[in-house]
Amino acid sequence: MAPTTSPSLYLVIDDKAFTTHDVDQSAAALLRFAGRDPKIFDLFLVKKNGVEEKVKDNQIINLKDGEHFISRQHVRFTIDGEPFRTYDEDQTAADLLRLAGVDPAGYDLARVGAPASFPDDEIVIIMDGDEFVTAKHVGGVA
Repeated sequence: MAPTTSPSLYLVIDDKAFTTHDVDQSAAALLRFAGRDPKIFDLFLVKKNGVEEKVKDNQIINLKDGEHFISRQHVRFTIDGEPFRTYDEDQTAADLLRLAGVDPAGYDLARVGAPASFPDDEIVIIMDGDEFVTAKHVGGVA
């Protein structure tokens, strides 16, 4: 009996097109297929509404033609020495203050080594290894 081949499936991972005949693969295999290390990156299936659904490394995915995936790496950072990690590398300063457990109305956020603090509504781009500190607002004298 002659071997049979499955039809080609078209996939997109991190905005790059891939073709495969293997209709069921693990998330880790798809990450390696896209040149990403599964020890560093996680795979997300992008649903039709744009919502990203995380797929566990050892989870088998029954692939459908035209599916879109994205890989994400945790960004690790500290606020006042407390470690945090997130997939969302752009957040407002107020959101980061709340994450640290302080009220944005009474505190400022600054990146260690930066000359000024962030306004509460400013989008802060978080880089892996960033260090932030909070500082209580200093009131004026009446």
